[in-house]
Amino acid sequence: MLGAVVDVEIAALLRRTPSKDEALLALAARRELEDRMRRHRWLAMETARKAGASWAEIAAAAGMEAPAARRLYETTLAGQKASGYAEPRRVDPGGPEL
Repeated sequence: MLGAVVDVEIAALLRRTPSKDEALLALAARRELEDRMRRHRWLAMETARKAGASWAEIAAAAGMEAPAARRLYETTLAGQKASGYAEPRRVDPGGPEL
């Protein structure tokens, strides 16, 4: 599906108007990519924490306020645990046990 985005972008570069189906497929592909990136942002945050980054540093890199970044991480990790995707007693380095 992500190839549809490239196809539509190439069509625009070639000054060819994409068909309605191509445009809708490209839109759906962009949404899928955004969803994937959001789902994995918590893992990038966890990696940064394990590497010694502060919440302020993580928040700056993510374009967020530190409390919002930490809340996003904790909320997402709790959901991952509930779904069985994260270890039940995983601890955020430098933060409270979740």
